[in-house]
Amino acid sequence: MSEAQDGSRPAAATADPADTAPGQAGRAYATAGPAGTATGPAAGLTHRAIMVVLVPLMLVAFMATLDQTIVATAIPGIGRALNSPANAPWIATAYLLTSAVSTLILGKCGDIYGRKRVFQLSVVVFLAGSLLCATATSMTALIGFRALQGIGGGGLTPLVQAITGDLIPARQRAKYQAHIGIIATVAVIAGPLLGGVFVDDLSWRWIFLINLPVGAVALTIIAARLHLPVHRSQRRADLAGGLTVTVFTTTALLVTVWGGSRYHWASGQIIGLIVIAAASLAGYLLIEHRAADPITPLSLFRTPVFAICAVQFFLSTLVLFAGLIYVPELMQYGYHYTSFEAGLFLVPMLGGVIGGAMVSGTLIARTGRYKIFPVMGALLAGAGLFSISLLTAASPAWIIAVLLVPAGTGIGFFVQVSVLAGQNAVGQPVLGVATGALNFFKTMGGAFGAAIFGAILAAQLPHAAGYLGAFRVVFAWTLPFMIVALVLAVLMPEKPLSQQMREVAAGNAEIPEY
Repeated sequence: MSEAQDGSRPAAATADPADTAPGQAGRAYATAGPAGTATGPAAGLTHRAIMVVLVPLMLVAFMATLDQTIVATAIPGIGRALNSPANAPWIATAYLLTSAVSTLILGKCGDIYGRKRVFQLSVVVFLAGSLLCATATSMTALIGFRALQGIGGGGLTPLVQAITGDLIPARQRAKYQAHIGIIATVAVIAGPLLGGVFVDDLSWRWIFLINLPVGAVALTIIAARLHLPVHRSQRRADLAGGLTVTVFTTTALLVTVWGGSRYHWASGQIIGLIVIAAASLAGYLLIEHRAADPITPLSLFRTPVFAICAVQFFLSTLVLFAGLIYVPELMQYGYHYTSFEAGLFLVPMLGGVIGGAMVSGTLIARTGRYKIFPVMGALLAGAGLFSISLLTAASPAWIIAVLLVPAGTGIGFFVQVSVLAGQNAVGQPVLGVATGALNFFKTMGGAFGAAIFGAILAAQLPHAAGYLGAFRVVFAWTLPFMIVALVLAVLMPEKPLSQQMREVAAGNAEIPEY
């Protein structure tokens, strides 16, 4: 689906002089037609011409997706190398916090200032953050550089999606989207293994250095071969809303993690953070209420199905990161596996996530019914992860790999339904921004999950009987979150899917993330 259809930008577009020049025959040009299909030169591009431009988009998609999983396996090793294992989960949290907000802001900036320019800026910021991360000599510096990297990273995936929609006619789009999907799937599975190899045999710094050649190739091809129009839009990027929601989520997260552990609940530090969180939340709500083009329209949450889907997306991703980050730590500290061997244990869970999303998408496309999947997802994810907390030192490690399959499958059910049901619950004019809001909650769930379960682990280590005892408590705490998700799934009304949403479920259409 194009942005012209969702009402987020005008159908008419004019080319930016910087993006077009005489003598560019054979290069990719696209304009947006009123029917949401590519028109002009792009509509008649050959397969080879499209693939020339699709290659750098696939490289960027690979780089963005790889970053989410390659770091997970390496976090324990980085914590040891920088003598700060307790703060190591913030390597993931800092990236997720900034990328959640920049996803929405950069998406709108691309609509205002031109996708190519904003896309290039996003890649450059991501690569600059990667280089700085690779040179970090302290955990504090690394966390700060990861936050910078996340600002660029937040623009990568949604702009790849939007550019693909601009470049390729709707009737051909599914075929080419499949190429990007395959690349992203490979990155999801390869990430934990590459992270383990780098930590064990090279250096954790290569986790970030690997982005540089991939990104450089992508930037070179984009600059030379990709030419898109700049859409003249009167929309404004909601920078004030983005800033206040970043302050709120960061301070609220610090209260959750530090309260009762690093600082007493009645301490000046925690009280100060609560005051800042409350003030920033009030400011955010006021800004969003008055903004002409808010980053997250508050009216969306008046729809019960959408509100429930947003919370379910948050909870399922929160629990996903309990497995993504703390299974490798469990295998390294509790079972004394190498980083690479620990990374292998993530493959069953990630495979389950992919398989669960694919199976549920296929069945939803056929039947138009989706309510059963979050119910099953909560049961499977809750049972699988909680069962890990019941294992003892005598339990064989392979049982963990087996339990992670249903856990991942359950989370995959959530991923599919949270997006489809949430999109289906809102009107066509706000479909794109609703998708962005759902993905914002998804990313925030990962940020909170990495930090909260890390705080639980840090609080248990001084008192537990070894690492296994502490990790048992971590995975036991996944159950309450899934119980809440189960209750919400049972209460959620089921609105029959529109034909458009069935096409999305089948993988034949997509909605921009802003």
